[in-house]
Amino acid sequence: HNLSELNAELKKITETYPHISALSEIGHSLEGRPLYVVRISAVPKEQEHPPAILFLGTHHAREHLSTEVPLFLIKHLVENYGKNEEITAFVNNKEIWIMPMVNPDGADYDVQDSPYKWWRKNRRGENGTTFGVDLNRNYGFKWGGEGSSDWRYSQTYRGTEPFSEPETQAIKAFVESHKNISIILSYHSFSELILYPWGHTYDSIEDDKALHVHEIMAQEMGRMTGYTPQQSSDLYITTGDTTDWAFGEHGIISFTIELYPATLGDGGFYPSASQIQPVVNKNIPAALYLIQYADNPYRVLRESHHRLAAPKMMF
Repeated sequence: HNLSELNAELKKITETYPHISALSEIGHSLEGRPLYVVRISAVPKEQEHPPAILFLGTHHAREHLSTEVPLFLIKHLVENYGKNEEITAFVNNKEIWIMPMVNPDGADYDVQDSPYKWWRKNRRGENGTTFGVDLNRNYGFKWGGEGSSDWRYSQTYRGTEPFSEPETQAIKAFVESHKNISIILSYHSFSELILYPWGHTYDSIEDDKALHVHEIMAQEMGRMTGYTPQQSSDLYITTGDTTDWAFGEHGIISFTIELYPATLGDGGFYPSASQIQPVVNKNIPAALYLIQYADNPYRVLRESHHRLAAPKMMF
């Protein structure tokens, strides 16, 4: 889906299932495009907020599978409400927030012409030159350190200051105004990995309980997807990224999933469209697993001695 197709799908879904879904703008991109998030919940908004989870897609423009997975997750939840007992219970008792497109300007630019442009960042520029900011190096926790760059033409250019970009400002404001969010999952591609904090250091999370929650959940999602679970810095050091900020600043259990493929040779950022549905099918059980624990992720500590079955699936 390009950007216009994605937005049309989001509007169609929420108009078709208004009793359990709603589309809202949480801000605008640098070029003025709306930043959409979908709320999936049968709990009325005016009631006390239930346990919540947030899924994010497409921080990086060229990572188009990271748009498709959260979009199809939305479809899976609304289409199976009232049909699948587990999904119905999730929607009846929790708030599921899904934002498939964090970087609409960059994603739209990347596919304007053929061949695609391999564009990663947003479309920040000045004096007629566009250089872009890497939105996943623009978050405030440990901003400005190793694994990001102060050179504007670098692929990991972090911006002039933490949250300098309207896209990350919108996510910051949204998360900080929804104190009931207990888990965040950010989709990226590629490498087939399940990553958890820390990214800014090779040291482990200092809080043993929080570390074990991340490890247990990553291992379980790895079992479901076939992806490799590991600490983010085992891939490479990053600073100013989403998951370190969410956990380091707010204590939110946070993951990054690097989707299919495993290597550049297998398709890299632009795999065949025929891979979309298999990748979606592989990742939806992991998403449902996290939704299951949105009430209290720390429950996995007492339940981890039981091997949890994957949630029942309907496709």
